[in-house]
Order: sequence, then structure tokens, then C-alpha cells
Amino acid sequence: MIDYKKALVYFARNKMLCAIYFILPIPIALLIYSIFYIRLPTELPIGVIDGDKSGISREVEFNLDSTSTLRVVKKYNSILEAKADLNEGNIYGLVIIPNGLEKNIKLGIETKIGFYYNAQFVLIGKALDSSFLKVIATMNAKNDTIRKLIKSSNFEIAFSGAMPVVSTIGALYNPSNDYAQFLITLILPCAWQILIALGMLNAIGKISGAKKYLLAFGMNVVVSSFWGMAMMVFFQTIGYPMNGSYNVLFLGILAMSCAISGIVMFVQAFLHNMAKSVGVIAAYTAPGLAFAGITYPQNAMDGFALFWSHILPISYFMELYLQQANYGLDSMDSLKVIAKMLPFFVFFPLGVLIEHLRGQK
Repeated sequence: MIDYKKALVYFARNKMLCAIYFILPIPIALLIYSIFYIRLPTELPIGVIDGDKSGISREVEFNLDSTSTLRVVKKYNSILEAKADLNEGNIYGLVIIPNGLEKNIKLGIETKIGFYYNAQFVLIGKALDSSFLKVIATMNAKNDTIRKLIKSSNFEIAFSGAMPVVSTIGALYNPSNDYAQFLITLILPCAWQILIALGMLNAIGKISGAKKYLLAFGMNVVVSSFWGMAMMVFFQTIGYPMNGSYNVLFLGILAMSCAISGIVMFVQAFLHNMAKSVGVIAAYTAPGLAFAGITYPQNAMDGFALFWSHILPISYFMELYLQQANYGLDSMDSLKVIAKMLPFFVFFPLGVLIEHLRGQK
């Protein structure tokens, strides 16, 4: 028989385990949320090189500065002068207005306005590019409409001639382009995955015997599943969509907790060395943020990245979460995603078997 009182005393005395189970999840969630609470990038500093110094160039600068995303903080005389600020991050982008812009516009000659930014800042770069293109598109439509009005006094005809095709784009997911929603719903599950692994490793690190492993596994799955559901409720509390079923998500959370716990149990049972197990588990779970299939879509991955994505339970869990939260996909289709995590369950009996065999020696 398993002595549950002794087991509870062990878990109570294991300070690191208690911290992982009852203390760390909330501060980690609040820290990540506090970093991205602004939701949308605003007033990103950019520089301008005005080679034309005309009314049109000043209008371009004014329109750029009037957007909520961009803020013109400095004017430069040359690219070399602006390069230092770009490298140091004092500005995120540089707009180059060429000489003769106003003259060419009046003559109907196509003229390009250059815009340079650091694409390594992926989300910032996307925001910069989007805002810049909107400003230029608006000015192009305005100038084309003015030229058409010279030929026709009818504004509607002039406008339709300037913009014969108007696109209407409706986002099915994250329509406000909230980058916080995009990142928090990925970073928190990845942090949760690491906490599951750390909890399991600390629960079995100083014990031996198959029965004790089973008890530790059960406790880790229960605690991890609780925090997983708390995470789902937290997402809805801060306004993120939940169009699907919590019951399906709970099954996914349970499968995720069992999968990670089983893998950790197998690694520790096989290596029987905490230091080595920490290294292996860290190397295994750390790439989760990159290979979960969100920031780096699976259809764009090469062979190695795709392989790593397939051997991470978090990639299947994120697929399930997005299906349920954003699209409310049919439960049967989502159960097929959960079924993809079932092969990871084989590590649990393997870990128990290895520990049982070791105990018989």
C-alpha cells in the first residue's frame, strides 16, 4: 500500500516542487501579460530624409506622424547620418522622400518613396510596414482623385476612376491585429509546458520505485491540468475569444499533461540523474515557442524543424486551442487532434517499467 501521508509530507517538504505547483504559475502569467498589455504597438519612432522639401513632402511627413503607430522623431540629411540611430534602435524605420517628388506627381510620373526598417523585429516591422503602406495608399488615392477631377467635375466618377477596385478584408481571427493576443496565447502554454516538465522532474527526482512514480505522475497531472484550465479561463477573462467547448479543451489539457509528464518520467527513469535529465528536458521543450506552429507555420518549416514540431505535444495542443477558441470547430474534428498526442503516452508505461526493473535489482 502507498503511504499517502508520507507522500504528502514529501511534497510539502520539497520547496522547489511547491513553488512550481503553487507559486510560480501566477507570477509568470502576470509577468507575461504585463509585458504585452498594451496590445498594439503605438508611436514607434521613425526618421525622415526629406530630399524634396516641398508641400507634398511635408504632407507625407505629417500623415506619417498622424498615425497612431508611427511618430517622426528626427529628420536627417543622409542615410549615413541615420544609420547609427537605426543600428542603436533609437529609430525603428527611415523614410526617404526623393528630390522632385512634387514635380513628378504633378506630371504623373511614378516616384518611389523609400522606407527602410529592421525586419528582425518581426511584429514591429509588420506594424511599420502596414502603417506606411496605408499612408502612401491614401495619398495616392487622393492625388489620383484630384487629377481625375480636372477632367470630370463629378467627385464620385473621379474617385471611382482613381480607385476602380476597393478591397474589403475581414479577419476571421484577431481582427484588431492585437499582437498581445497572438503572443500571450502562445507564450503562456509554452511556459505551462515547461512547468509541467519541471514539476514532474522535481516530483520524482529524489524518489525511487514504480509505485512512488505512479503517485507522483498522478499528482503532477492533476496539478498541471488545474493550471491548464485556469489558463483557459484567464484568456477568456482578459477578452480573448472562446467559441468552442471547454470539455474538449479539458481533454486536450489532460492529454498534454499526461504526455509531458510521461516523457519526463521516462527520461529520468532511463538516465536516473537529475542533472542530465534537466539538460535533456530543457533541450527538448525549449524550442517549443519556435516550433509550436504559430510564429513559424508548419507549412514553411524545413525537414528538421517540421520533425521537431511533430515530436512536441505543445504543437498539437496549440492546434486544438486555436480550433476551439477561435473557430469553435466540431468536437469530433478536435478529438482527432487530441488523438495525435496518444503516441506520447507510451513513455509513461516505459518509465514505470524501467523503474520497476531497477527496483528489482
